[in-house]
Amino acid sequence: MFLGRVAGTVWSTVKWPETRGLKLLLVRPYRLGDLAPGELRAGAEASEPTDDLVVCADLLDAGPGDDVLVAFGHAARVAVSEKLAPGAKPNVPIDAAVVAVVDRVELEGEARR
Repeated sequence: MFLGRVAGTVWSTVKWPETRGLKLLLVRPYRLGDLAPGELRAGAEASEPTDDLVVCADLLDAGPGDDVLVAFGHAARVAVSEKLAPGAKPNVPIDAAVVAVVDRVELEGEARR
């Protein structure tokens, strides 16, 4: 999992059938330098995104500027799958999903240089 900020939306009219109806977002993962001790820096200029944007399925109606928690791999597929029967495997072809909209983050001690 990682914390990030929603940078935008991905629009797609042609999708794999299991992804129809899923909203897709571009999420920029936070770097440790983007976090201040105590909480996310409100209004702070974070480093410019380069190649670290991640396309995520969104079930929580997050939007640009929201801080989110993203799950990867199997956890992401489970998050977007309908209720699964015992022992059933999720069949949704995604790698990342927004699983929480974050209100606040606290860091213990000074982890930055």
